[in-house]
Amino acid sequence: MNPGINISTNKKLFGKNDELVIHVWFSQDFPIFTTLLIKSPSGEILDSSYLKGQKGITETFAFTCSEMMKENGKYSIIVDCNGEKSEKIFEYYDSRNKFEPSNYI
Repeated sequence: MNPGINISTNKKLFGKNDELVIHVWFSQDFPIFTTLLIKSPSGEILDSSYLKGQKGITETFAFTCSEMMKENGKYSIIVDCNGEKSEKIFEYYDSRNKFEPSNYI
């Protein structure tokens, strides 16, 4: 976990068609290749974006929770700056998916 990469979301529990808003703020420059990934509980990458990685800049992304989210549970937002990583967890629930209760939240 890198303290120079700060990730926040608009809430922690999402459902079908909810909008996930992700803010990434860097407290230091990361001039090397920087990516944002959204991963399912089983590790499947659902979305990815490239980031600038500039100090003091907040980059904002919106992601709509849709049918591609076939699992209920903990999803990860990972920002990777050439091996320097930070992660934020959020939970997704859709009554049409199999639900495995978690102790998150």
